[in-house]
Amino acid sequence: MIDIIDSFKSSEFADSSRAEGNKLYCERSFFDALVKYNESLCYAPEASEGIGLTFANRSAVYFEMKLYDKCLKNIELAKVNGYPEKNFHILDKRAQKCHELKAEQQQVLENPFDFIKLSYNANPRLPFVVNCLELRQNDAFGRYIVTTQDLNVGDILAIEEPHFKIIKSDSRYDSCPEMNKFQRCSVCLKDDLMDLIPCSYCISTMFCSEECKDYAMKSYHNYECAIIEILLKTGIMQMAMRVFFQGLNMFNGSVEDLQDFLNKCNNSSFSVYNFDFSSSKEEVVAKHYLLSAYCLVRNDKMSINESPEKLFKLHPQLSDMWQVHSEFIKRFFSTILKLGDSNFHGICGWSIQKYMNQEPQMIGVGCYPFISLINHSCAPNVHRMYAEGKMFIMVERPIKKGEQLFDCYRTTFFTQPKAERQMILYEDYSFQCQCEACTKNYPLFHSLKSMDKKTLKWAKKCKSDTIKLDSNEAKKKFQEYCTAIQLHHEQNGFPFAEIVLLQECLQHCLSIIIKPKVLFA
Repeated sequence: MIDIIDSFKSSEFADSSRAEGNKLYCERSFFDALVKYNESLCYAPEASEGIGLTFANRSAVYFEMKLYDKCLKNIELAKVNGYPEKNFHILDKRAQKCHELKAEQQQVLENPFDFIKLSYNANPRLPFVVNCLELRQNDAFGRYIVTTQDLNVGDILAIEEPHFKIIKSDSRYDSCPEMNKFQRCSVCLKDDLMDLIPCSYCISTMFCSEECKDYAMKSYHNYECAIIEILLKTGIMQMAMRVFFQGLNMFNGSVEDLQDFLNKCNNSSFSVYNFDFSSSKEEVVAKHYLLSAYCLVRNDKMSINESPEKLFKLHPQLSDMWQVHSEFIKRFFSTILKLGDSNFHGICGWSIQKYMNQEPQMIGVGCYPFISLINHSCAPNVHRMYAEGKMFIMVERPIKKGEQLFDCYRTTFFTQPKAERQMILYEDYSFQCQCEACTKNYPLFHSLKSMDKKTLKWAKKCKSDTIKLDSNEAKKKFQEYCTAIQLHHEQNGFPFAEIVLLQECLQHCLSIIIKPKVLFA
């Protein structure tokens, strides 16, 4: 049994949340009803009747949404989790109706990765990166990524899933809903249409499957669970604690073995390219991710004042560990916290709420050892986007053999003046940007030259038309825009207003393809 701090199960609170969910269900506010039902599941004590009742109520939402597989799954969960046997006939009737309607239904949920695939052969050691990318290093750029062949607009160069990631539910930020913890799996960050199961002990962690639940308990949640309510309010420290817990579990809870491993294997000149991620052994790959994260730190002079001491001393399992290993733990956290803003990326996702502004929301934070090696430019040639917790890199301007890949860390040249961009980049990343846009002083969008009136008019129409596209149309238009950008860039150069507009169309097409297709009222 895990000792819980500042976190408790409560039948009273669970019943109250379920009652709120029932009211919302009657009002056909299905999204809000599911949030309340999931909150109820988290608060309900294990093996209580309330869990079965809530699963049964959740099955009713999925029935109304014509999600019959999920309805049937929740009916079974209700039956094995305390739902009163005298009322099984209600669930059996709903299940029978599900089977009848399901037989008539032809619903196929799209997988965005059927469309988003690596454009070239994968690196044998880095299967999530194309093989034509190489790591280089010099005094001007530090470490950077170049291509060994010409790359075309629309090429997908990397699809990287963070091994270290957390859900964010910090209501201080408008783009980070507090209810994220009841909407997404703590392991994979998928919403799974909110068909989630709760942690048996704490009140703020849910999983999309028993597999994810088992993985969490073996990987980090056996430690995290006790102080999750505190961790959710600690900002970047939550991410550092997650990395530590996962590292600790890689060595069966032995701080000595974790310390020995890092002392023997850590090398500041290493990067993700020095490790093999093709192994079928999960524990081997996990250790390589840990080393890759450690190797991202480049500024040893940076001072970190935050300490995990209070969290360790509060923790029922870790308080003694601090007394014996405090010096190593301080060094570990100093290293991970230095990654901070530079190498921990906010993970974005789309809400499944029908009336929500369909813009990406912040759902978590992750560490991407490969993508973090791509340098900044205010006129980038690649664009990063998120799909189901994975970050992928798309070419948005032609890149010639031997040229460097450039991402944009903040805002592009056509949306913000040079002085403002430079100030933000220096404050956040401690460098003065010398990209092509800053060096050549590219103008804001309204001052950009156009190639000709006809092409500009067409590009503007493309941008307005993308709003109306469905997923299949977006896939076709994506290819059309790729071809147009490639052609205009090679014939006319950069920057031109038409190319910028078409780049935005390209990004919007991908957003349509990625966005959830099932939305809840």
